[in-house]
Amino acid sequence: MVDLFLGRSLVCNNRDRVEYDTEREVILRLQNRILLLFFGSADCQRCQEFVPTLKDFFKRLTDEFYVERSAQLVLLFISLDQSEEQLENLLKELPKKCLFLTHDDPYRRELESMFEVEDVPRVVVLRPDCSVLSPNAVSEISSLGTDCFHNWQESAELIDRNFMLNEEFDDKKMRSVTDPIRRLKYKVKTKKRKRQWGWGGGGAGEDEGEEEEDEQEEEERGEKEG
Repeated sequence: MVDLFLGRSLVCNNRDRVEYDTEREVILRLQNRILLLFFGSADCQRCQEFVPTLKDFFKRLTDEFYVERSAQLVLLFISLDQSEEQLENLLKELPKKCLFLTHDDPYRRELESMFEVEDVPRVVVLRPDCSVLSPNAVSEISSLGTDCFHNWQESAELIDRNFMLNEEFDDKKMRSVTDPIRRLKYKVKTKKRKRQWGWGGGGAGEDEGEEEEDEQEEEERGEKEG
């Protein structure tokens, strides 16, 4: 799935219209998730009737009001409208967390052809490896609700996020996790050295201790030779 959208700009349907267009951003948003490609149009009456059902379905699986942890699910709206105004009209009814392709992105039509979309609404369900789980899940979502996601989850063989690194990791956060462990490790080793040399609480460092021992040995040799 990630390869399908590398080099593309995915826009979040929030107030700021945040764009995810770098390879790292796209991977973080799509990796190890089930992707719903929603093909629709504001001119289509059936689309307008289906959108509230799709919105409720998505929110019940991803909104913290309904679930403790958001499901590994992404909704991507592929507008087949002829104008940007029509695109915006349907976006107003879709969840704020969903993603979409801009009206001037020609990749919309490529996806339409790729998945052989002949009528709308259409929801193509993809596994993380881009293989198709369902060519059109509109009726399934309408009749089963969130139960159908659990069926997809088993079939998609998603990796449990408990066994993965934090999705929003970066170098700074990784350092904040490992540095205390590293410092504790070195601190323990230092204490062991002090016990080995028989030093007390505010003694000299390891190098200083070695120098003192060498001086004592030289003095003892000198007394014996004298």
